[in-house]
Amino acid sequence: MLDIPQLLSRVKLFRKKAAVRCAMCSMGGVGSTALARHIGSISDKTIREHAYTPAVYDDEVDIRLGYMFGNPYDAVLSLFRRNYQDMHAKAMNVNSPTPARSLRGMTLEEYLERGVDEFNIERQFDNWVSTLSPKHPTILVKYESLGSTIDKVLEFFQCEEPFELKRRNSSWVDQPSRIIEGLQLIYGDVAAKIDAMPPLKILLPESAHTQTLNAVTS
Repeated sequence: MLDIPQLLSRVKLFRKKAAVRCAMCSMGGVGSTALARHIGSISDKTIREHAYTPAVYDDEVDIRLGYMFGNPYDAVLSLFRRNYQDMHAKAMNVNSPTPARSLRGMTLEEYLERGVDEFNIERQFDNWVSTLSPKHPTILVKYESLGSTIDKVLEFFQCEEPFELKRRNSSWVDQPSRIIEGLQLIYGDVAAKIDAMPPLKILLPESAHTQTLNAVTS
């Protein structure tokens, strides 16, 4: 039989902390899982957790979306360090026009030698950040700037519970030159796009823009 502290712990673990229905997605390897669970993301541990496009959520109603992105070099290193590469390739390509290539048992060095982004990180990034008028309110979050934007992120999801940030302990700049060159060859273009992104950006549906305009002019 569970004692009171254990019961309270379980209630806290499973309590939905955001006041709105929400789904947090990411490119992977950017620490999004902890935040997704904190706000009660409906996509946590589902095939839509790393949706290749926000259109995957077009069948939803009354939902707010989040997309977290970050340095792709660190993200890919994180995936291989945890041996998630095969699973993540499948997750990043599910429901997309491209089938996932098997990365089972593949080392980072072998992957970089192929010179192909099997995760299709740039495609996913472009799909999420290039939508001018999304169907659902969407917040774009840069992982490296989360320390200064977390309050606004929680406000967007109407989550009053504080979130404890955990910093990445490793960096791609500490890798051997051959690893750095391989990462830059595959992910240099999308890395530049990510660097150019603001720390935080909110995209609103056209209807929301119209309502805001009407409220201002009335």
